[in-house]
Amino acid sequence: MNFLITGGSGFIGKNLVEALSKIKNSKIYVIDKAKLRFKAKNVFFIKGDIGKPKTLEKIRVNLDYIYHLAADLGVKKIVNFPVESLKNNLITTENIIRLAKKKRAKRIFFFSTSEVYSFLNKDGKMDEKDDLILPSIYHPRTSYWLAKIYGEFLTIRSGVSFTIFRVFNVYGADMKTTHVIPSIFNKLKNDKYPIFENPSHARCFLYMDDAINFFLDALKPSFKNQIVNVANPNEEIKIKDLVKKIKKILNNKKKIRYKYVKNLSITRRMPNILKIKKLKKTKFKFTKLNQGLLLLKKYYENKN
Repeated sequence: MNFLITGGSGFIGKNLVEALSKIKNSKIYVIDKAKLRFKAKNVFFIKGDIGKPKTLEKIRVNLDYIYHLAADLGVKKIVNFPVESLKNNLITTENIIRLAKKKRAKRIFFFSTSEVYSFLNKDGKMDEKDDLILPSIYHPRTSYWLAKIYGEFLTIRSGVSFTIFRVFNVYGADMKTTHVIPSIFNKLKNDKYPIFENPSHARCFLYMDDAINFFLDALKPSFKNQIVNVANPNEEIKIKDLVKKIKKILNNKKKIRYKYVKNLSITRRMPNILKIKKLKKTKFKFTKLNQGLLLLKKYYENKN
């Protein structure tokens, strides 16, 4: 099988590359602006921008599956460059759809986000069937929401079979400190007076290994033409309690402070995963939050 992964040098991408490389008779083609640090005989790296058609012309083989992760992301980048980020995200998705048709791909896996949910339904969980309501059109962060929704729409209407992943708060080793859990570890270690934002906001966190299992399971025919939440709903936790938990794991005695920031971030992000459970058709269990945090602590210790 021939796989293409865009954005394969990123946090999720590089873990997915490694997992797919273990599939017998697979060839993995990776495109990214940043260098891929993982090497294997069946992994082929192309450095380039998929916003430019010439980059995609370097792929000479037909493709079976395309995992499209490449995107402009990060709150700071989106807020500072909202129009440019929106355009880049739309152009790259359009180019990948054209490539999928040209290379006769069996399916596109489009990586969306839990941020497309801007309200909670009656049972308190975000469901794939929920209506999606546009947040403030005046806030630059809306650019990311628009790009992902438009990307979902393009993918659905492309004429190519698809699976859309709405991913909720994945964490693990070698993740940038702009994300919640790594930022807490980083601030507790390096800041003299750590300050954390929006302590009452609640999230559910999915360990990377569990996320990769979901992405591989999605190769099954049952996932064809489906939108699915990729998440762990079992251990919802408020940011202030997460900070306390990590402080305890690190045996950290620093005094901490909190502040509230208005940034369109949803107060409670709680996923419904009944659909993905049904499609998966096999039993699975999640990595406990404590276990995942301990693994992350060990990673940081070995890194230093």
